[in-house]
Amino acid sequence: MSLEDRFNRAVYLVRNGPSRNSSNEEKLSFYKYYKQATEGDVKGSQPYSIQFEARAKWDAWKSVEGLSADEAKQKYIDLVASNDANWEQHETLKGYTA
Repeated sequence: MSLEDRFNRAVYLVRNGPSRNSSNEEKLSFYKYYKQATEGDVKGSQPYSIQFEARAKWDAWKSVEGLSADEAKQKYIDLVASNDANWEQHETLKGYTA
């Protein structure tokens, strides 16, 4: 299975899988690797510090600037796997279509 397909399956699982109590740090990790994998380096200027959510997302994405799309996809997959080593057999993925 290609890296692209594994990444798409991991994204599907995160979006459609069972609800989890993820920390904000973990959510930001998923966010930054997803954005870097799909859009490349962060765009725009850093939001004001009073814009808490936008600033946290921007800062997280900025922290992986320069990471290639393939590296970001692998980091995203690794993050999913760190939560569930058998994620590729998860029941939710039976509904996945490429």
